[in-house]
Amino acid sequence: MAREDGGVYDDEEFEVEETTEPTSTDLPTPSLTLAKPATGLTGLAKKKENKKRRDRAKRKADTVASLNSVTPPTPTPQVLEKAAQSTPINVSFPGDNFRATQQRWTGLAKPLEHPLLAHANDAEFLKTRMQFADWQGEHTHVILDRKQHVVGVLVAPPQPGQDWNAVVAAATAAVWEARDKMTFPAAACQHRRVSGDGFPAEGFGFAFSGGRQVVGNIKSSSARNAAAMEELLSDPNVARMATYPIPPFQSLCYNIFADYHTTKQTLLQKNPRLHRTFPRSPFTAVTVNLGPVSVSPPHTDFANKADGMCLIGALGRFDPDKGGHLVLWDYDLIVRFPRVAAGEECFSLIQYCAGGLFRWVANGFQTDLSWRASATAEDVVNQEEERKMRCAHALKKFTRWKDVKVRNYSGKARLDVWHTGDVEDFSDYTEDESEEEHRPAKKARLDGP
Repeated sequence: MAREDGGVYDDEEFEVEETTEPTSTDLPTPSLTLAKPATGLTGLAKKKENKKRRDRAKRKADTVASLNSVTPPTPTPQVLEKAAQSTPINVSFPGDNFRATQQRWTGLAKPLEHPLLAHANDAEFLKTRMQFADWQGEHTHVILDRKQHVVGVLVAPPQPGQDWNAVVAAATAAVWEARDKMTFPAAACQHRRVSGDGFPAEGFGFAFSGGRQVVGNIKSSSARNAAAMEELLSDPNVARMATYPIPPFQSLCYNIFADYHTTKQTLLQKNPRLHRTFPRSPFTAVTVNLGPVSVSPPHTDFANKADGMCLIGALGRFDPDKGGHLVLWDYDLIVRFPRVAAGEECFSLIQYCAGGLFRWVANGFQTDLSWRASATAEDVVNQEEERKMRCAHALKKFTRWKDVKVRNYSGKARLDVWHTGDVEDFSDYTEDESEEEHRPAKKARLDGP
């Protein structure tokens, strides 16, 4: 905490290298892709086909524009409908009890003490002592805290079955190929996120850590490894594995998604030399645990944003009933984490955002030390007031389950979305949700008299 409060950030496994902001002459020239005209058709059929292609090209251009805009894209009605059909898992964890440093940007390095930590490697024992979610991976589940905030999501694949298994198998093969191209010293397999014989990991993207003065790219362990990592992340199957959970994240955790998206795009626009992970992802960094057996002991990724989330994807071949479980110690919850077949290999893909990025942006793109050097006494007082309120503001970013059910993804006042759901969807409405809200006698009508 003292190092963070002094403007120094740590990321033990990866070093961040400084990147200079480009001048206007360094910036790439935007390109425009036009729809190709239809060939082999005549008359009305040709006009219809050309229009269809133009519309498809426009939708693609609009998608690219929204992903590159600082303004976060909103979830589609179809995605909101799927989110409302998620299955809730209730845990006793109080969301307003999350642990953060004094400045509230990052988490505490010391993990939460748990009486079952000594049995961390015994999944069968933990399943009898902790709440067990026997997730088969066929339907999306949401984890709800004591006050019904969404504090976790188990995202089902878009099309469970053999077709999706083929995507996962191809992505696994791509990880194997990348691993074979990389070289690591023996010490690289031992770090605080490993158990047993250990495993190497490689990172990509950008962060703010290690006492740097500016946001920088995560430095690869070698040029050879960097090339293999870039090739891996450009693989279409790996990209699909990494981004299919984004729409559920967007609809179930929109305010956190929006915070991540805006911060990422703001930094990329300020410095296009920063490394992009996946175009559709709001996360600024990715770590690939390269196995072949990636097993992590209980640990805390304290450099991540304290009030945010990370995205974990499992790859490989293992028996999910015997191993590969996800243990969420703070929630007193153990989750069956499904995979496609029995075997003895396990890789994982972790996407996250460093908390230091948000602090750097809030400081006007500078460290705390630089900010304080030019801050007025009034600025210091205002920043301290913001710090005191940061936890309260952070808690409001977590979506309420009652809002998910009525497609209220941004958490607006309930009366503003009264017309979007059935009356029974609001049966859990409470008068103390807002000092300005009062439940109407009946659902508002949208049609005329």
